[in-house]
Amino acid sequence: MCKAILGSPQSPVDIQAKEIHQRIITIDTHVDAPMYFGYGADIGKTNPVMKVDPNTVGMTDKPGNTPYLLKVDIPQMIKGQLDAAVMVAYLHQEARTKAASQEAVKKADAILNKLTKQIQQHSDIVGQARNSDDIRRLKKEGKKAIVLGIENGYAIGKDLKNVQKYADKGVAYITLSHNGDNDICDAAVRSKQEHNGLSEFGRQVVREMNRCGIIVDVSHTSEKTALDVVELSAVPVIASHSACKGLCDHPRNISDRAMKAIADKGGVIQVCFYEYFVKKNGKATLKDAVNHIDYIVKKVGIDHVGIGTDMDGGTELPDMQNATDYPKITVELLKRGYSEEDIAKIWGGNFLRVWDAVQKAKK
Repeated sequence: MCKAILGSPQSPVDIQAKEIHQRIITIDTHVDAPMYFGYGADIGKTNPVMKVDPNTVGMTDKPGNTPYLLKVDIPQMIKGQLDAAVMVAYLHQEARTKAASQEAVKKADAILNKLTKQIQQHSDIVGQARNSDDIRRLKKEGKKAIVLGIENGYAIGKDLKNVQKYADKGVAYITLSHNGDNDICDAAVRSKQEHNGLSEFGRQVVREMNRCGIIVDVSHTSEKTALDVVELSAVPVIASHSACKGLCDHPRNISDRAMKAIADKGGVIQVCFYEYFVKKNGKATLKDAVNHIDYIVKKVGIDHVGIGTDMDGGTELPDMQNATDYPKITVELLKRGYSEEDIAKIWGGNFLRVWDAVQKAKK
């Protein structure tokens, strides 16, 4: 009889990874599945192949000829032993006029409402998590958890009252910007650096997010913005889906300086698995992505790293195609000598600690 190949479905390390997933909380803190709602995507079921225009996904629902299969839905989360996913309402950065900003608010509302409705329609297998206790409860009930998030503070428009509105909907975090500056801050790319970090309105937004119990997310922001946020925020902050600039010198990646600042404040950097952020030259793989986890652990410690893959948000890795592949991350961590306690922190414990601290401090 042939010995099981290391990493194959029958190997001891694979079995160990699956057993660990049964015991710990696993969370992917950044999933873009709601971008495909306009094409008929439903997170509660196995979706057929959609025909999309990759140049307009997330901006319009313009049909195209490119086949696309959703990468994170509940059936795939079940197979991949993922307990929870933060699914975000993504907003492409558009004009910053009063009218355009109002439309951005309406769009974010519509996406979040659609997501909430889908969760309710599949309440036998999934529930919305508004806090860490909900995630733990849903796991005990044998259900998956969906957490609401917003990608791009453009969704706030020009009215601070929208922060409380999103908190009431159960939004866990808001990514302050996307590609391009907004009224809140300077972005990492397509930026004119017009605010030199946070704007005055942005400072008000951060304070209001602190008050309402919403985590501030600095992925996509400039380094100066991230440093401003860490200095201003009364509670820990996160980078929900960012790889390390020290390993892949891309402007979207987090610098060592910002990483240390986030960690010193008790925050977490959630590693992104987006191909072009993981490796500068050549085809990136899962091992390359886990190198970023190693890098953060080496620089700032095991308590400040997590996983935010950016699934359904861009180019996947060849050996990390969809949610069924999540245990492969655990297998790779085990091969590198991480303990179950370490893996529990990486897969969800660190993020939940920050979420608890932010919600505990709200007024």
